[in-house]
Amino acid sequence: MKFIKTSILCLATVAAAACHKSEAPTATDGTITFAVAAQQEVNDVTRSKVSDITDLPAAADFTLTITDAQQKTVWSGTIAQMTEPYTIAAGEYTATAQYGSVSDEGFDKPCFTGSMPFTINGGDSKQITIPVSLANAIVKVSCTDMFRNYFSDYSFKITTAAGTQIDFPKSETRGAFIDAYKFTIDGTLKNQGGTAQSFNKTYDTGINPATCYTVTFDASSVGGTSVTVTFNDTTETIDLGDIELND
Repeated sequence: MKFIKTSILCLATVAAAACHKSEAPTATDGTITFAVAAQQEVNDVTRSKVSDITDLPAAADFTLTITDAQQKTVWSGTIAQMTEPYTIAAGEYTATAQYGSVSDEGFDKPCFTGSMPFTINGGDSKQITIPVSLANAIVKVSCTDMFRNYFSDYSFKITTAAGTQIDFPKSETRGAFIDAYKFTIDGTLKNQGGTAQSFNKTYDTGINPATCYTVTFDASSVGGTSVTVTFNDTTETIDLGDIELND
């Protein structure tokens, strides 16, 4: 994933618990501690940061899994459970850190994940820094002044590929975290004359992780028979027709 700008946020340095081996290290063992470094820049024309949209997770909230060269799990648990340097046999390992899940979609639901392979020789004492990045995408809804002036009331709803429905009422300005696959946006609009109209649009290509997408709505004509929608630097006109939902 190519990010707009590299900005590493070091969340914390924590030590892995010595519950796997309680005896003192030997010449064939080493000790390790862990740090989590989060890439919080997201692809966006405004160069957003995840911290602009939601609170970043604490390092203690990450789940850490250590596997050996045979993919066998050596240790697994939350970083909050780690209190002492971890004694580990010499060998090849991979450390994976994760917070949240891409299947858990909605506001304030970021998913960070990342892995780091490392090697331990007898007598080593190492700190392993695991780089993690956002695994889901972010969707925001924005309306221009012209749109707000013409439509006295409006609301939007996003339905993700997994069927999760996320409501964006008129006052909603937050970004929603979704699995980076596809989504459909539905809108219900009421103009100054009280006529209600609706539309829907599906976006199913070019949705990438660690990217913030803003769907911007504008009133494209004084008659209000269509709106323009800008998404991912592409603007198109959607005909609203004469759908009156309040008859």
